[in-house]
Amino acid sequence: MVASQNEESKPLVLTAQMELGALVYKLNGKRVEDRRDNSLLKNLVEVVTTRGTKIAVFIIVDVRAPFAEVGKLETALDKADLTYKRRLFVADFQAGTMNEIHWDEGPVPIPRD
Repeated sequence: MVASQNEESKPLVLTAQMELGALVYKLNGKRVEDRRDNSLLKNLVEVVTTRGTKIAVFIIVDVRAPFAEVGKLETALDKADLTYKRRLFVADFQAGTMNEIHWDEGPVPIPRD
């Protein structure tokens, strides 16, 4: 199956949002769960099969989610070979706002007391 030109140019949107105290993953608005038939990795591989690996990915993590979720999502993207172009956002879904996180190339020293 070949994706349309419009679909190819759309970024993949991966969200991790807290809902009723539980973390919910969504891929392009579709809920993906921790089940074999609807896992995040299975859905990512399906996207790669139809669209290829040269896809921009927007990772949006709820400000209330554990920070470790960023690493988990990036690991899933690595396993699906989606390493082309990623943008990371932290979102306050309740307020309807988000901010982009830019990883610095060099380390920043931790201030001492």
